[in-house]
Amino acid sequence: MKNLKNKQLIKAWMEKGKEDLLFAKTAIKETKFYDQICCLSQQAVEKYIKAAILVVQGEITKKDKIHNLNILAKKCKSLVDLSQFETELRTLTEAYIPARYPDEAHLKAFSKEEACYCVKIAEEIINFIKSKVDFSIYKNRT
Repeated sequence: MKNLKNKQLIKAWMEKGKEDLLFAKTAIKETKFYDQICCLSQQAVEKYIKAAILVVQGEITKKDKIHNLNILAKKCKSLVDLSQFETELRTLTEAYIPARYPDEAHLKAFSKEEACYCVKIAEEIINFIKSKVDFSIYKNRT
């Protein structure tokens, strides 16, 4: 099966997403780097969506190397329908660019409340993805 061939890659996307979310959750308590927390929240969701895309397509194509979560979500809709999170996905996508790129930083500086919201919705979306996709077959058996 094409999807099982990518077991390690799917696992790697999930692990990186898990790490991004954990770092964002820790940082919100210990720092004031709210832009970075928003960026990591978006990245965590993006990585889980890309893991789901790998399950569906068997690969991440050049066209999938984007950061728009709404567009990415459509690519794995046959596996997990994220349409109920359309607004939240847009919020995270819109947080990514000004949080990441200095020439766009003038567009937005994020507050603690906004960073907390980004972490919260990222966690909700990831938990939803995990509830709908059986990623357990892609984890190492120890």
